[in-house]
Amino acid sequence: MQTNKPGVLVVDRVIQRIHTGVVRGHACRLKIAAPFLAVLLMADGCGDASNTDAEPFDPAKAAQVWNTADKTWDAEELEILESGKILYRGRCAGCHQLSGAGSTTIGAPALKGSAIARGSADILIRAVLFGRGSMPAFRNSLDNAGLARILSYVRNAWGNNMQEVVPVSRVVALRAAGN
Repeated sequence: MQTNKPGVLVVDRVIQRIHTGVVRGHACRLKIAAPFLAVLLMADGCGDASNTDAEPFDPAKAAQVWNTADKTWDAEELEILESGKILYRGRCAGCHQLSGAGSTTIGAPALKGSAIARGSADILIRAVLFGRGSMPAFRNSLDNAGLARILSYVRNAWGNNMQEVVPVSRVVALRAAGN
């Protein structure tokens, strides 16, 4: 975006940096007010869901990562978890961090060990669809399958180990029911 307006140019440069991941988590270092950065991240969807650097899905490799003594995932479930991880990295990690630790600076709660992530899938689905606290609603920027994949990953990553995937049909039903 080319413009002669200094404020617009600054915002455009900040958004470009967000896209490249330079700004994420560095609000204080860059002297950008955390609420302003949070608004920019949220307006940007907390990242780009596409990941052209992603490796092709390898069921054997995924099984090594996800299978435990208590749960052996089938190939379809492993693909859901792995694609959910990719989507999470692109759409959620800007606020909730790759580690799931969250960010108190912008009010993004930890997902690792979270009672919400480990509780009812319906509550988590509604929080993402319709917003909750400082989290914006993503009903208009995430499709049902993508949301189910992300939440399947969140509910099983970082020791959350819920040992199930979130059914797309549940996301569809809750979206249709509304807030």
